[in-house]
Amino acid sequence: MNMMTKEEIEIAKNEGNSSFCNLIERIKYDIPKIIFLLENLGRLPENFDVDIFYQFIDRNNSKIRFWAIKNISKLATEKHIKKLYETAKNDSDSMVRREAVSALGRMRNPNTINYLIEFLNDTDPKIILQSIRGLLLFKTNTNVSEKLKSLINHPNEMIQNVIKKEFEIENIKKPIENHTEVNKILKDTVVNGDTIEIMKMIADESIHLTFTSPPYYNARDYSIYPSYKDYLDFLAKVFKEIYRITKEGRFLIVNTSPIIIPRVSRQHSSIRYPIPFDLHHYLVEMDWEFIDDIVWLKPEASVKDRNGGFKQHRKPLAYKPNAVTEYLMVYRKKTSKLLDWNIRQYDWKTVKESKVLEEYETTNVWKIDPTFNKIHTAVFPIELCKRVIKFYSFKNDLVFDPFAGSGTVAKAAQILNRHFFLTEKDNKYFEYIKNSLSNVSLFEKNDIKFFTIKQLKEALK
Repeated sequence: MNMMTKEEIEIAKNEGNSSFCNLIERIKYDIPKIIFLLENLGRLPENFDVDIFYQFIDRNNSKIRFWAIKNISKLATEKHIKKLYETAKNDSDSMVRREAVSALGRMRNPNTINYLIEFLNDTDPKIILQSIRGLLLFKTNTNVSEKLKSLINHPNEMIQNVIKKEFEIENIKKPIENHTEVNKILKDTVVNGDTIEIMKMIADESIHLTFTSPPYYNARDYSIYPSYKDYLDFLAKVFKEIYRITKEGRFLIVNTSPIIIPRVSRQHSSIRYPIPFDLHHYLVEMDWEFIDDIVWLKPEASVKDRNGGFKQHRKPLAYKPNAVTEYLMVYRKKTSKLLDWNIRQYDWKTVKESKVLEEYETTNVWKIDPTFNKIHTAVFPIELCKRVIKFYSFKNDLVFDPFAGSGTVAKAAQILNRHFFLTEKDNKYFEYIKNSLSNVSLFEKNDIKFFTIKQLKEALK
């Protein structure tokens, strides 16, 4: 037989085990054909004897063993439990073991409970997850429930999350307001003062999206910190407060990049600090769930040239590439709910009007020219803000920037029919935002509010 077809397999399996055995006999030494046969069996007739696949469980080829177990599981009965258990326990291939545990779970047979409980102690997290999946069918059983709940402190975070979700161990506060609602005091508001002090006045779950670029560690005159650790600790406090005031399952996008602190003299070297990578650890520790990394790619002509010396002498070890990228690190407030839940909180009209219908960047590399400003040394390009706001919020959502700078987030939010809430500590930048946002036509102007901390406190009473 030169070639096997799906039609031939279909005929053999429906004619009965005798015809199927003859087909196997003809190809039993042809590994590719055996794999093709096992992969394409599909639904088996109710009277099909899956014991015929036992002969493949001990084959050297792991793919054959995997598909043998998968086909046995289609019509597995109590008599197959022990064989599936032995395969799950002893097979050398993790995929085969996982499929065998999954097969035990899919049987929905109470006699598999003790076997599945045993696999809760496995070293492979995916084996444990398959066991959990099977045991959840019996979670009303006190013993099963206790065994599953004991995994709440398992080292693997996926296992922890499944248990938290299934048993609602995670004490998630109910939103104070409806998911789509926004406190009218925060709508289109800019506050002059320390962002942490301001956020402490804000109720839990008040904002939908945060997009910000934290001050760079001692790289510019507006950010001086005693040490790099002090800098990271400060940012940790900021993002912890942002986590609290962010609505369930909503997003934080942080724009950062490694920075260079210039050398103090020719006898010393400059120091490069990997801010996005060091900050990431702090964020995941406080339960921000990492979603994506987006690379903002700038034209090389727009960045500082670091190749001066290397261009001349070309000596190894002295190569320094021009830094043409920054990171947009995307995080979501941890929740057991899927994104569909967030979307369902909005009416159809809002969802429809918020859709991104134009052409969009399909990769995680965004080519956007930087923006320069005489007042502020690190300005968000309006295009960068518009992309983030379009992709991660709905119409009428509240967008927050704790380090407002020149206020570009507010301008982008207005263009896209979102509300904004900004905080800015520096009086000079606050006044710049105030002037630029107030300098719009009467027809475009919203009821923008500019507060001191004291005024905000009074307004929130």
